[in-house]
Amino acid sequence: MFCDTSCVNIYCSIPERVILKMAILSVSNLSKSFGAEIVLQNVSFLIEEKEKIGLVGLNGAGKTTLLKILSGRMPYDSGYISIGRDVAVGYMAQDIMAEGFETVGDALESVFVRQWEMERRIRELEEQMSLPDVYGDEEALSRLMQRYSALSEEFAESGGYEIRSRIRGVMNGMGFEDPRTPISALSGGQKTRLALARMLLQSPELLLLDEPTNYLDMDALEWLEVFLKDYPGAMLVASHDRYFLDRIASRIFELENHRLTIYSGNYSDYIKKKNENLALEQMRQILRQKEAERLKKSIQNFISHRNYVQAATRRRMLEELLPKSDGDADKKHSLRLKFEMEQASGREVLRASNLDFAYGEKIILRSVDLKVFRGDRIGVVGPNGIGKSTLLKILAGELLPDGGEIYLGHKVQTAYFAQEQENLSPDCTVISEVWNSAPGLSITQVRSFLGSMMFSGEDAEKPLSALSGGERSRVALAKAILQGANLLLLDEPTNHLDIISKEKLEQALLEYGGTIIAVSHDRFFLSKIANRIWEFTPQGIRDFNGGFDYYLEKKIEKPRKEQPLENKTRQRKAMREERQQREEKRRREQRLKELERKIIALEEEIGELERLLCMPEVYGNPERAKEVNARYRAATEELEELYENL
Repeated sequence: MFCDTSCVNIYCSIPERVILKMAILSVSNLSKSFGAEIVLQNVSFLIEEKEKIGLVGLNGAGKTTLLKILSGRMPYDSGYISIGRDVAVGYMAQDIMAEGFETVGDALESVFVRQWEMERRIRELEEQMSLPDVYGDEEALSRLMQRYSALSEEFAESGGYEIRSRIRGVMNGMGFEDPRTPISALSGGQKTRLALARMLLQSPELLLLDEPTNYLDMDALEWLEVFLKDYPGAMLVASHDRYFLDRIASRIFELENHRLTIYSGNYSDYIKKKNENLALEQMRQILRQKEAERLKKSIQNFISHRNYVQAATRRRMLEELLPKSDGDADKKHSLRLKFEMEQASGREVLRASNLDFAYGEKIILRSVDLKVFRGDRIGVVGPNGIGKSTLLKILAGELLPDGGEIYLGHKVQTAYFAQEQENLSPDCTVISEVWNSAPGLSITQVRSFLGSMMFSGEDAEKPLSALSGGERSRVALAKAILQGANLLLLDEPTNHLDIISKEKLEQALLEYGGTIIAVSHDRFFLSKIANRIWEFTPQGIRDFNGGFDYYLEKKIEKPRKEQPLENKTRQRKAMREERQQREEKRRREQRLKELERKIIALEEEIGELERLLCMPEVYGNPERAKEVNARYRAATEELEELYENL
């Protein structure tokens, strides 16, 4: 059943007290199926003003379907949706190319079409008021001035003067440097970031975001978290980023077995309450099993006494008592991961000396020295495009360095997990791709193993080209497991995995006895598995001999004894560069303070000039009006120039 989502009152059984809570969106008994497959069943919830809600669930649980339904992009089968009057709903579109924009700047500026039109009309009115023949017509000038004053006030109230600075802030936060960058030159991840940037600039009353942290580096993640925490509207965010959900969410919606369960608090609160519920359910299951055994004995007893009526009654009670299994749910939870080594490595696992690498003229790595020891679990962090994945490919032998040497220690065997799984053969089936990694296994052994990776029956015969991102990740993990390596090189291993799969991967890595080097933006993952952090910076690689929390603590402190993995000459050079950067930062801050002082003064002057332009003694005097208009135009142009220089 469809509903006009622009209405406030709706024909459904939502209690009257709900409206008193200032709910901006109400959903009641929402259901959706694709053919015979049920996706959502009797889903009901409310979203109130300014609420920050995390939406979690396994891949395929229906999170994206729910967001598309709420945004009006997909119909639903039954139930009701009510959206408050004048509540704008924003949904992060995935295909920015479909919008027809040519550059990053075009895509972002298109959000403010109304303000640009108002600004154009303001400029036209200024030109008309400056015409000599208008000065002689007091009535015409008065009408123009009134329109000008009203339009200027509307422009200011709509945030017209802050547009350019807002665009710059979002561009910087999302990692875009040049607004002239063609959209056709962007990667898939950059297009996703651009779609998110547009949505944030639109500032709807309700944001619907589907995996907004994908493809963001840590700087962008931190910026997004601060932005969303301060966001004045409400939001429903589907995410597998547990650290992100901990920082922003005040409630968690969990989709499981087609139904929605609501938990108060952030992700950690949700996990705690869910575990408590699971413990209670396990206790109930034990009691049900005891009661089932009692009923079975009772049934046998009645049958032996030929009391078939009582036996049938007890049999019905037994059937009602036993839980109905959900085959699909059992399958989704059946992922079993275990990394095993064929043999242990020597103490020194890997050493790199004076490693250099460049793509053309762009230098990625220079004079890098590394040492890795048995049992190290190293998390590699840093901005996108700085060389983390390149280093991993060099260590895995996928790329050759331009200079320097790499030495693998005694009995070291490596397994490489590629971020985009580009080393998978799309034309192969799941079973043939995995079997190629372990040709010594029988077909029965491979099928049994694939079953533990959630590829049973016909799923094992699917071509890789038909798999989802999460399924491809499981194939790549399967290949890494079968190699029996003692050094795992993992590039964004949690990408495309749902939360339960991430947790099982983390547990498997914690139980693994070998050495791990993992590039990741997943802060929750890093905090669980890393005992050492390599941070890539423009000045080189910094080595933190501690876990992710230790790294965050040291990042806040002033750099002291953390030693870059470089020679002493490069250390001294890095120190000089840091001093220069501090000095440049100080000069930049002084310059910004001066710009802010000028902006405040100009805004006050513009306000006074607008007041003068509305006074009869000014607009009635052609010469005076022309003089004030000229100064007003000069002041607004100067203000725009100052905003551009911020």
